[in-house]
Amino acid sequence: MSVSRRELLHGVAGAMGLAAGGCTPAAEAKGTILPPTAGTPEDFWARCIRCYRCGEVCTAGCIEFHPPWARPDRAGTPYIEPRRAGCNTCMRCTDVCPTGALTPVPAEKEAVLAQIDMGTAYVDHGLCLSYQGRVCGVCHDACPYPQDAIRLVSRALPEVLDACVGCGRCEERCPQVPAAIRVFRDDPGPRWVGPGENDD
Repeated sequence: MSVSRRELLHGVAGAMGLAAGGCTPAAEAKGTILPPTAGTPEDFWARCIRCYRCGEVCTAGCIEFHPPWARPDRAGTPYIEPRRAGCNTCMRCTDVCPTGALTPVPAEKEAVLAQIDMGTAYVDHGLCLSYQGRVCGVCHDACPYPQDAIRLVSRALPEVLDACVGCGRCEERCPQVPAAIRVFRDDPGPRWVGPGENDD
């Protein structure tokens, strides 16, 4: 039986992780942002067969995989960590999924805005350069759907709109450390401002 290089590396990493004490908190915490059309994590993890095809065709290089020592329900499944690389909504991952864990969607603006919901970007006004009086606007420039998913109001203040698909390009490019704009699947709490919440 032939073993791919990716599978071999995953096996080696798994052995190292288990030798070091098994599942780590970092491995458990990853994966809240899933590839386009994945739906709820539990349903997606149940349908995904860990074939790695989505990652192989990803043109943004944003799809990563949970290591073998992660929880059994998610080990080997894909996730996106936007701060490292956001999704460019090429939709190629949805075309190659063999099980329907990802549903095909055309890489056209109207289709993506209507059907993709990986999460929502939220802004921390306490970290955002523009809200601190320094004009930035990088998040707006990085967004594949400016004026639809995010816009700049006076003094280049970013305002996330309802059409945000959660691709994470804004989070990837944010010059602040930690990022002043982040993508969450669920409401992150009062510190973060999402669509319709701006009061500045």
